[in-house]
Amino acid sequence: MSVRDLLRLAVGNLRENRLRTVLCALSVAVGAGALLLIAALGLLGQQKLSEGIRTLGVSGLTVYVDDRGAGQALSATVADAMSQAVSGVDCVMPIKAQSGTVRAGHASENVLFLGVDERLGEVMQLDVLAGDLLTRTQAQAAQPVAVVGDTLAQALYGRDNIVGRTIRLRLGGCDQDFTVCGVVRSQTSALGTAVASLAPHLVYIPYACLATSAQSADQVFVQCMSGADLSAVSGRISRYLTDRVQVDGTVRVQNMSGVADTVNRMAELGVGLFTAVGGVTLCVALIGVTCSMLAAAQEKTGEIGILLAIGAQPRDIRRLFLLQSTLLCAAGGLLGAGAVLGMLYAFATIIPDLWLTAALLALCIACGAAAGLLPAVRAARLDPIDAMRK
Repeated sequence: MSVRDLLRLAVGNLRENRLRTVLCALSVAVGAGALLLIAALGLLGQQKLSEGIRTLGVSGLTVYVDDRGAGQALSATVADAMSQAVSGVDCVMPIKAQSGTVRAGHASENVLFLGVDERLGEVMQLDVLAGDLLTRTQAQAAQPVAVVGDTLAQALYGRDNIVGRTIRLRLGGCDQDFTVCGVVRSQTSALGTAVASLAPHLVYIPYACLATSAQSADQVFVQCMSGADLSAVSGRISRYLTDRVQVDGTVRVQNMSGVADTVNRMAELGVGLFTAVGGVTLCVALIGVTCSMLAAAQEKTGEIGILLAIGAQPRDIRRLFLLQSTLLCAAGGLLGAGAVLGMLYAFATIIPDLWLTAALLALCIACGAAAGLLPAVRAARLDPIDAMRK
């Protein structure tokens, strides 16, 4: 039997009971649409999360001290000595944090001041939108310059590029005028509007404006050499600060790159779990298709017997039912994918990856063939004489 004849018979069988065909196609459409919607939103969320983590700009290692007691402070001087003494360390930068406010005209914002130096661009991946980061001269001379985020620039001046503008910083109860030397992409805005509204703006100023090189730093950012084992470097840093320097407290070294990897793995696991839930919906729809094909095979017993009697081969009967179930699931998959694509684009201006949509349609076709396998095999095994009698 030719492919054209099989296609004509399959389409004719689907048309004979249109209500059952429509209901089966709708069930597949719901299952396929749910699977595509969950997978598309999950992958989009995972992508946004990864971008947000990268935008935070923190990688490598961070060193801080807990349970401080008697001993030497983890200062900028100690950090510089550590960069020379510990192998695998490329560069270090001490961080001093202090909360405060920033004013420009009548606008005022709560911020977190971070004391940094000229190595800011080496230990943190910041997206510079305008101007430049701190220079060595500015950091060492404690010049009143600041690097701000674009969201803070918008809040203060209503535009992103405010390089050269003056902002008034309130530090330690005193007001000081600083000049904006650079604008970077806001690190908290990438995590979403809700998080950005709770997190303070970050303002980078020279470290010497907040502390001297001998005073205790809040954290030390460490950028390791390319290819270095972060776990091994972490151990060497901990031993150096504890045994040789004898800092005052318990040394903690956190692998920020490892934290980012852990978050990404958890996001991948969440996407997989939710996609599996969507797959269950599709499986339920395929069970319905299988039942429909079994019922169709029972109803067409006489016609199957006639086809076998006039020369059709059992493989032709198998192909007929496989083609029928495949067409049914393909139509349902197209309907479900089209509805979800239209909904995502209309309400969220999201266009799922075309490869994801193509993979879903291929899955529907494969599942349609699997759903029609049992009815096809049972129909092909019918005895022509017994089938015609029924």
